[in-house]
Parts: sequence; C-alpha cells; structure tokens
Amino acid sequence: MSMLQTVGDRYGSVENTDLFALLCRRRGWSDGYLEAIESTEHDELLDLAEMVEALEDARTTGKKVTIAPDFDMDGIASGVLGYAGLSELGFDVELHVPDYRRGHDLTIEDIDEIHQRWPDTQILLTCDGGVNSHHGIAAARALGWTTLVTDHHEELEPGSTADITVDPCRIDETYAHTGICGAHVLYQVVEAHARKHRPDKLWAIHLLRLFAGLGTVSDVMPILYENRQLVRDSLSIARLLRVAAPKTIPNPWGGYDPDPEAIDIERSTLMQLLRTEAHHPAFLSAFEGFALMLKAFAQHGKIRDADDLDEGFYGFYLAPAMNSPRRIGAPLDDCFEVFTAVGAEEKLKAAHTVIANNELRRQMTVEHLKELTDGDQPLAPWVYFSDARAGMYGLLASQMMERSGHPVVVVNRPSSPDDFVSGSGRAPGWFDIITGLEPYDGLNAIGHQQACGVRIESADKLNVLVEILADATRVALLAVDPDAPQGDLVLGPDADCDAGLDDLEPLFELVRRTETLKPFGHGFTAPVVEIAIEPLGLRVDRIGSEAQHLRLVTRSGLSCLWWNAAEEKFDDIQGLVRRASRTDLGTLRFTATLQLNTFRGDTRVQAVITQQVVSSA
Repeated sequence: MSMLQTVGDRYGSVENTDLFALLCRRRGWSDGYLEAIESTEHDELLDLAEMVEALEDARTTGKKVTIAPDFDMDGIASGVLGYAGLSELGFDVELHVPDYRRGHDLTIEDIDEIHQRWPDTQILLTCDGGVNSHHGIAAARALGWTTLVTDHHEELEPGSTADITVDPCRIDETYAHTGICGAHVLYQVVEAHARKHRPDKLWAIHLLRLFAGLGTVSDVMPILYENRQLVRDSLSIARLLRVAAPKTIPNPWGGYDPDPEAIDIERSTLMQLLRTEAHHPAFLSAFEGFALMLKAFAQHGKIRDADDLDEGFYGFYLAPAMNSPRRIGAPLDDCFEVFTAVGAEEKLKAAHTVIANNELRRQMTVEHLKELTDGDQPLAPWVYFSDARAGMYGLLASQMMERSGHPVVVVNRPSSPDDFVSGSGRAPGWFDIITGLEPYDGLNAIGHQQACGVRIESADKLNVLVEILADATRVALLAVDPDAPQGDLVLGPDADCDAGLDDLEPLFELVRRTETLKPFGHGFTAPVVEIAIEPLGLRVDRIGSEAQHLRLVTRSGLSCLWWNAAEEKFDDIQGLVRRASRTDLGTLRFTATLQLNTFRGDTRVQAVITQQVVSSA
C-alpha cells in the first residue's frame, strides 16, 4: 500500500488529528526518546584531570602557554574560548593565528612562528586539532615545550605523540557521545580547571559556553545529549549581548525594523553586568567582540530581533562568514581580531570585513557551481572537478550533495592519470565517507564521516571512488519508498494530506509545540512539511530590496516565502494562477518549514519553501 494514503486510514479523521502527536509518531519521537536526548550527564574525558594539573603547574609557576587553534569556525571559537578563559584564570597566555594554506594539521612552520614570536613559550595547547600532527608535535617537544592536545577528530594509529591528549575520539576513549566539537572539549578542560583551582571564577568561565555552543553548531555536531543544553546556553548568552535599537527605520517589506546604527552594545545586559566586575581585558574583549559581531550583522540586515538569534543564525550566517577567508584566499586575522582587537572600533571594522568576505564568497560560489553543472564533468554526479580554491571544495560538495541527495566529492582537476588528487567530500547521514574508503588502497579521508577531506594517490583511482559512491547510493535507494511524501506531514486539500490549509489555527499550535523542542540540527533535524497549494486565488508577489524573493499567499492567508526564487519561478507560477480560473490545474507541491512570524504585534504561521516537489498541472 502506498504511503500516500489518507490520515483517516492511519490515525482517524483529519478534523481530529493532533498534528504535533502525528509528527512525533512519524519521527519516532516518543516521550522516552525526547527525555533521553535531554540528558547532560557524561563521563570525564580521559586524561582531563592530568591536563588540568599540567595547566595548574603552568599557572602557578608562570610558564607561558601558547594556544594553537584550527582555522575554521570551531577552531576560532576554540582559540577565543581558550585565550579568554585562561587569561581570566590568571595564565600567561598567547593566541597563535593559524595559516589555512598549511592544512588542518599543526605544522613545523606553525611551531617556528610561535617560537619566533613568543620565544619564552613553554606550554603548547592545541584546540580542534593536533591529535595526528606528529611532525608539529615533535618540533614543539624538540624545543622542550610541554605539548597538550585538545581535539575531537579521530585518532589514527600509532596515536597521539603529545604529552597529554584529551579527545573523545581517542583510540582508547570510552566517552559515550563522541560527537562534541573542539571548542566543547577545550571548554571541559577550562571548566574543570576553574572548578578545582579557581572556583571563584566558575561563573565567568560558564559564560564561555557561548563559544562552545557556537562551535557545536558550526561543526555540525549532533544536537543530542550534552550538546542540546550547551547550544541553548550559548544562544541565551548571545541574546544577553544583543541590544534592541532605540529607534526604527522603514524596511523593504513595508514595515519598520530597529535602526542598527543606533545600537550601543554597552547597553546590553551582559556587557553592563561584566563591566561591574573585575575581569581580565582579554575575557571582556571576547564578549565585546561577539556583541559587535551581532551589531555588524544587524547593520547588514541579518538580525532584526531576538528571535533571529537561534541555531540557524549560527549555522547559516555566523559560521559561513567566519569560514569565508579560506574559501576566497583572504587573510584570517580579522576573524580573530573581532574578539581580540584592543578597541571597539577595530573590532567592528574587522566584523564588517568578515561579512564582506562572506558576500564575496557567495558570489564565487555561484560562479563555481555553474562550472560544476555546466562544465566538462565526466565523473558526475559523484565526483566533480573544480578550478576553485581548495577551501571552496567542501562548500561546493555540500551544495551538490544537497541538490542530488547522495554523496559527492569535489576535487582538483588532474592533468595525468598519475597525478595526486585531493578535495572534499560531503554525504547524507546514511553514508560514512571515511569508513567507506578505508578498505581501498590509495583512497583515504580525514575529518568527519559526512564532511571530510578526501585524498586519492593517483587520478586513475577516481573511477574506484565513483563506484564506491554509486554503490552506496544504490543500496540506500533500495530502502526508499518512491511513493513516500517528502515531508513529515502533508498539508493541503488533496486526498493524501494529513490536514488542510484553510484553518491555520492547528498549524499555529503545531509550530508552537514544535518550537519547544529546539534546538534542531544534525541528528535532530527540524520538521519539514509538504504543502499542496491550489493556484486558484493564490497571490504571488516579488519582494525584497531587489525583488529577488517570492511570497505566495493562499486564500486562507498562509504566507509562503521562497527566498531567491523570483527570477526563475515568478512567471511560471503567475501563469498558473491566471489559468487556474479556466482550468483545473490541481495543486502545486512544495517542501517547506513552518515558523511563527510576528509583525506589529500580530503573530501568524508562515511557511518557508525549500523546493518545489511536483505540480499536477
């Protein structure tokens, strides 16, 4: 029997359907499951206590600690967290800015730079990297430094060569939920140190969950167990750094938004509180920088009110902006200076540079995606060649994976069969790239299972990579019902719909109850609905500063927003609406997310369309 059957066949009449309960049944979200994933209990990471004591020895003896982070958003969050936290705890600490051109490993060149700039370094502390950086660790130890590694990547044989390593993915680790980010690992170390040796600073250190939660979302960690409360805490702290502007200005939608130019971050609740206490300048600087980053995003129209500060802001705006330098070849310094520069003006300037880099990255992404879709791609749709910077490969692979629904690898174009080839792979949750490549000589991947760097020892092995990805996809497709709806719920007037769209009150209640389950993310994704809309009586508007977006308004008043779709879809949909009065065109089908939108004190349900599924026209 097709899965597209009426809800009356499955759960009773449409009129009596509890949409939230139906959603939970479909997702397998039993009361027991929802309670279990909220648990914050976890074991202590191996050698965490030893690292705490090594750090305490450094603090009490005045040894200089230099932090060496990775260069992505998790690495930046880790580095800022460590620098601010150890400064607040009384350490002599410095922060090294990495060079993304060297890759994710800690290199001999990094150690040379640190030694030249801070020759009195005695303790090297890595974060979000270092567990497999044998050459860099050896160079540090040759200088007599104590090497402390905090990481969350898989430890490879023969294992870390550092003096002390704290990593949930160590070979001998038994930590239950290994999907914690690098910033969270370092946070656990710093928090444990404060709890034992500086309990008077514990409240301040807890505020650094702001950065650990940011790293969790940006590195696409599962939003389960201890990560859930961490992300909630992070967002709560971020909202305490946001300031509502005292005056408003007109917006392109016909309403009014707060004037971001009038924002004074010193009026934020958290900055006012921090200014009343004695804190290290580096600690204060980190929070001031975050507040100024929020101001810069408000000035660019990405934040209008407190509701905009959610896990989506971290994942779709802040993290991509911080990751943009390596994608376009820009300096990384601004990403750190946002949080470490001495003056507010310098921080705000750095924040605007970061956002400007991201806008350039967006433009370059469009150009390189066109290269992937229109150019010579003999191994498509599994492996694509690109002339983009290596830092763009992961982003391009992610875009192509989202379009196709299967694993994709983007690599540099080889000139001969013997050429070494490297790139990045992205995969849906049902395929582990690293594990999938392990049995094959000459193919390997490093990073996370669904997002990793891929290396092929010679181009003639690319066909093997294609076969691996294609075979995995065929197996996955065998488990998919082609008649299954593409949303958790199907809404509209058609026979297979779980509820109609004429009465919006049940949808309002569905969204209200669903939002109590936030945060959503990897491992606990936000619900998606499939909506069926009748063209007859549908209002179609182009909106936005450049009329680039679509707004479809149904006869019942449901507003459906479709970002950046106006140029491609406006004429087609408008034509369907015009013909609907003369011909029965059936319904238009879309996948969408539902959300609550408040305008002038009136809160309503709206849908944000992700893609068109099918039109029965």
